[in-house]
Amino acid sequence: GLGPLSPNSILLSLPSFLTFEGKNSSSASEANSIAHEQSRIKAENYLRTINGILNLGKAVILFKSSPSYPQNGDIIPDRGTIDIWWIVHDGGLLLLLPYLLSKHAVWLGCGDGKRKKNRLRRKTIGAKLRLFAVTTSPRENAEKLRKAVTEHLERVRIQADVTVVEDLARTDIARYMRDETSADRDVMTGSRDETLRDKIGIPRPNNPVASLRKDGISTHHMTLGEVFASDCYEDGPSNFSHIDDGMQAASMMNEMVQRESCDANLVVTNLPFIRKDHDSEKYFRFLHTACEGIDNVMLVRGSGAEVITAYA
Repeated sequence: GLGPLSPNSILLSLPSFLTFEGKNSSSASEANSIAHEQSRIKAENYLRTINGILNLGKAVILFKSSPSYPQNGDIIPDRGTIDIWWIVHDGGLLLLLPYLLSKHAVWLGCGDGKRKKNRLRRKTIGAKLRLFAVTTSPRENAEKLRKAVTEHLERVRIQADVTVVEDLARTDIARYMRDETSADRDVMTGSRDETLRDKIGIPRPNNPVASLRKDGISTHHMTLGEVFASDCYEDGPSNFSHIDDGMQAASMMNEMVQRESCDANLVVTNLPFIRKDHDSEKYFRFLHTACEGIDNVMLVRGSGAEVITAYA
């Protein structure tokens, strides 16, 4: 039988702090200063709540919805589309969550009378998934990254159209999405292991994710290029001048998502990392800028324990 079950993921709504929205929110007029201070206190409490949930080892999903998001019992014509914007690997939840949603009857485009007849169809079709793999370094080879991600999806049996987005490679987007201290340690360990394999003539693994996990290396804070580093990085200098201060990265990401995912019913992407010294106003302003004009968004931050197993 089944033992006691406990939740491992917490779903919260993305709060709206009106005084944070807009470029001039920091210089609010005296008449709005009280409202601004109240928003700041609420934002600090909300950010502290999210961080507390993560510290408990739970995954967090912040959801921004609109009236267009389907309810139970609704039918989305022509299956519906879920777009995944993948920046940081973050274990497996960012892939698993949209995949599970895509198999729900709401996304099948069939009425109640047809649902029972379409159980097998649900297992094989579901909503259309489109995955946008975001490069975070000019050294990453887009075509090799696309091939590596496509092969990974085939191993975990998730069907999705893969597109590589290179426009964010010269921004600091990765720095806002992960703990760079943990990432540097894991990347250094992974690179050292790859160098050792090359020296002693051991072929590189066909499944980089499983190989890293087997070696005790977490992919929780690694970018896609770092996870698939042996396949996707080109030789050459890694130095480049970043062009953003956070808001520019969020604005550029928002522009890309609105352009590529304008017809999607749902967009799923990474929830930015929360640092100890993070300013709550800047954090939520980043989120609002990245999600502005997008109807339905799920921002996902895994606990680091979630994995998708590829069976032979």
